[in-house]
Amino acid sequence: MKILIIGAGAVGQTYGRALQRGGAKVSVYVREKYAAEARSGYVVHWLSWPRGAQTDRFVPDSVITSAAQVARQHWDQLWLCVSSPALRGRWLIELIEAMGKATLVTLQPGLSDRALLLELCPEDRLLTGMIAFIAYSSPLPGETRDPPGVAAWCPWVAPSPFSGPPEAARQVVQTLKRGGCPAKVVGEVRDQAVKGSAVLLTAIAALEATGWSLARFRAERANLATAAAREALAASGSSAATPPAFLLKLASVVGPWVLPLPFEPYLEYHFTKVGDQTRMALEEWIAEGERLGTSTAQLQELRGLLPG
Repeated sequence: MKILIIGAGAVGQTYGRALQRGGAKVSVYVREKYAAEARSGYVVHWLSWPRGAQTDRFVPDSVITSAAQVARQHWDQLWLCVSSPALRGRWLIELIEAMGKATLVTLQPGLSDRALLLELCPEDRLLTGMIAFIAYSSPLPGETRDPPGVAAWCPWVAPSPFSGPPEAARQVVQTLKRGGCPAKVVGEVRDQAVKGSAVLLTAIAALEATGWSLARFRAERANLATAAAREALAASGSSAATPPAFLLKLASVVGPWVLPLPFEPYLEYHFTKVGDQTRMALEEWIAEGERLGTSTAQLQELRGLLPG
């Protein structure tokens, strides 16, 4: 299986490393200014609980820097390992036009992302996945890991789900599992992704509004996060139940003890980096809720607490 990873950040490197170790030929698509770094390979620290790590290198089979280069080769799959806002650009249209009959793998959590991609790619060639691991540039404050690279934690209890064309989904899951990244085929990823995004991103927005302090989040914003998540689910057309505020508070207490990484610094670093995605999600939920006539007061309050 020949795979092109679009975007070689923490997520792209984690999936790329697992797919390559699982037997696929994996290339990366990056801007020209990052090509030399990509050719030299990436350091990946594979974390295990409680604080262990296996360090190796992910060296792509090739590095691609233009849609013209994509068009000159055959690809089985193109993986979109970029944020939701990054999909809005001419570059994506050019890339999809160049990919031939390849399957497009989307991992973005945005409410309108799938509809956008379906305008460019037939449904029978669109595979939808959901990121179920933690990956970030390491070391973070509180870490002494050397050499610097990407750290990834892929817990076996949280396999990445995929749905779409059956054969493509089966190949992806088998390859990832062989490469050490838990994964599973499900009937429809969207249901899980809608609930996951609504709960996670409203909690992240509330955490950012407290200056990335878990203690302040528990004291000041957990209830708002829960209420905003309920509105986000309604705007998404989901009937899934929202976890009560006390579970968010419990997770914020337990997380730093059970995860093999500095939890609070990770949340601030990673979600500041993709803050435009969090804001876009809130704004889409507000717009869709207003269109449907559902309540958006808590979402609007939460969005108003964030700069930008």
